[in-house]
Parts: sequence; C-alpha cells; structure tokens
Amino acid sequence: MIRVGYFPCQQDPPSARHIDRLWKEVIVEARAAEQAGFDGCFFSEHHQQEDGYLPSPLLLAGLVGAATEKIRVGTCVLLLPLYHPVHVAEDAAVVDVATGGRLILGVGVGYQQPDFDAFGVPFAERIERSEEGIEILRRAWSGERFSFAGRRFRIDGVQVTPRPVQQAGPPIWMAAWTPLGLRRAARITDAWLTDPLQSLPVIRRFAAVYRKEAEKLGRSASVVLMRDVWVAPTMREARAESDPIMYTHRFYFRHGAYAADDPCIQGVRSEDEWTFERAVKDRFIVGSPEQCRDEIARWCEEIRPDYLILRMRHPGGPPHARVVDAIRLFGEKVLPHL
Repeated sequence: MIRVGYFPCQQDPPSARHIDRLWKEVIVEARAAEQAGFDGCFFSEHHQQEDGYLPSPLLLAGLVGAATEKIRVGTCVLLLPLYHPVHVAEDAAVVDVATGGRLILGVGVGYQQPDFDAFGVPFAERIERSEEGIEILRRAWSGERFSFAGRRFRIDGVQVTPRPVQQAGPPIWMAAWTPLGLRRAARITDAWLTDPLQSLPVIRRFAAVYRKEAEKLGRSASVVLMRDVWVAPTMREARAESDPIMYTHRFYFRHGAYAADDPCIQGVRSEDEWTFERAVKDRFIVGSPEQCRDEIARWCEEIRPDYLILRMRHPGGPPHARVVDAIRLFGEKVLPHL
C-alpha cells in the first residue's frame, strides 16, 4: 500500500486579511487527514509573497506535530540555502523529538530570487550551500562533536543536541526538476521529490534520470510524487469545484515553470489559453472517488512512486470546509484501495 501525504495551502490572497485564521485551518485539515488515514502532512516555504503566506515550514511541522498523534510531518520544501545548517539541524531535531520521530525533512535549492533577496543570500551560492548543508545535517544528527571546512560553511567542534529520535536523523528528501538536480538528489539524499506541476511524460523522464543515477551509485531510489487532486461524489461536482487549481497553474504558466518539451503545453500561446480542459490531461487527479482511484493507479503504474503527496486547496480555494469534506471522502473511498 502506497503511503499518502497531504499538502495544505499556506497562502491567503489577495489581502492576507485571514492569515491568522489560515494556520488554524491548516491544523484542522491535518487532523482530518490523520483521521482519514493519510500518512503525512507537509509544508512549503517562500518569502516576500504579495499574498499572505505562512513562510516557516519547520515551525508549521512542529505545530501540526504537536496537534496530532501519529501522522508524519515534514517540509516540502525547506529552502536549505537560506539557513545555517546547524540551525536547521537543531530545529529539526527538536521537532523530531517532540513528535516522537515523525519528521521528514524535504529540502530544495530554491528558484525564486525574492526568497534569497529577503535574507541577503547570493542566489549563485544556492547549490554549494545546499550540498554542504546536507553533509553538515548528517554529521550533526550523529550526536558526535564534529568540524567541517567547506567553501560556504566552516564549523569547529560543534555538537548538536538534542539528538533526533530517528537513529540516523530524519529522512532527507530533495526536490529537483533539472538533470543536474535529479542526479544530486540521487547522490546525497534519501528520496527525490517531484513537483506538482509537470505532466506525466515529463515526470516519467525525470524519474528515469534519477533512478539511473541512483543505480550507478549503488544507492536506493525513492520517488515522492506530488499531485493536485480534487475529489467529489461525481465528476460533475468535482469539475465545478476544481477551478482554483488553475489559479496556481496559471501562475506556473506565467513564470515559465513547465518543461519546454511538455507535450501538453505545446501550442498554448497565452495564459487565457491555458484552460483546465487543456491542463488536466496527464497532470491533475480530479473526479469521483472511482475516477481518482483509476487515475492514481495509472500514475503508480507509470511512475512507480514510493510516496504520494496530494494538494487539494489552493490560494483561490476551495474553501476550508469543502476541503475537509474532500479529505474525508478521499480517506473513505480512495485510500483503502491504493
């Protein structure tokens, strides 16, 4: 049975008037996901967003971990180059201890310049800072005193406490969507995190690059597949409520985030032409419980993921109450069949 995680919305456009309510809704949705049988709940990170945004993924993971009992909590992703890795090691260890060993640390090198401008971190250093940061995390979680001398970080005789509950520390997953990034994930982390926007043919090609590199290095290859999903009693109801997905995907289109060779994007000349009907093919999981089961089964057959992370709510909706209903319906009618 594949493990399935939930990815809540952390944005409140356009005025951020309800950001104080949003974090409480995140906890309610996480509890609903736990009761529905989901395995995990994951949080992202961006900064300097015009929309209201909850930007602290490790803090949110800790808050949700304290409000739940068994669901895993994680970052998806924490922008590792924005931090000193010893600080991340300490915070992650605290969350892991506080949750009884339920933390997963998903990291990314970052791709949006404003995230780096907010902290004065040179964008050009993000790869080196990430690679050195992961090595430092591994050493820090050993519980032993260690030193490190790299191009971006120098550490002399540091011992991180507390030691994580998980023996080797929390699993480290890495997001990537370039050949170099995919090979990096295979080389230095425990799993590759896909993005939720590329189509099935693109993800299939990425997975082949990742698995080939892992095999060459004699390392295990674990794929964490992220997808946008909306489930309702019927396809008609699901389609009627699925427009908020396009709020997010038009943003991706506007910023050129899709792979250039994505067959589904060919011939789309403008944001207005990027409609749900064009975008849904080989990309979204939308429909009745039976249709969602069939589509997930197709993705699992093609990609062979080890973990599935689903996003149901977007900055444009659906509203919180409907999302809770969808989580429960998915848990009742879809999860038992995966």
